[in-house]
Amino acid sequence: MLDILPSGTDEPGQARRVYYRIVYAIFAIAIVGLFAGLVTGRELLGTIIYCGGAWIGSGITFLAPKLTDVPLQDERDTDLYNRASGLTLGVLFVLGLSVIPAIYVLEAAGRIDPPPEATGAVLLASGLFLLWGVAYGIVKRR
Repeated sequence: MLDILPSGTDEPGQARRVYYRIVYAIFAIAIVGLFAGLVTGRELLGTIIYCGGAWIGSGITFLAPKLTDVPLQDERDTDLYNRASGLTLGVLFVLGLSVIPAIYVLEAAGRIDPPPEATGAVLLASGLFLLWGVAYGIVKRR
């Protein structure tokens, strides 16, 4: 599949556009497959399509830059990813600081009985921040 990417001598942005279109199309098909499975009552088939698309798209995203000499990302892409990641984590952090303590206080006061999903969300957000911290530490030391 990577042999369809044009060489760096043709048009520099062409390879990047082809790469992003392929990856985004795979992810779009995966998401539509999941929703179609949910709507038609074939959740297992939709999940299989989604997982297959997610693995294929992620695999291409990970392997394509290593298997081709065509630059698929530049400094602008890296800057956008960094800014989007920082914004996402910042929003989650502010929402977490605002909501999580209130949930625990209201639960301790007997005012609410939070569903198990709330505990799962708290654990998921905590795990995300811990994973980010570990990843940041590893990247910083290299």
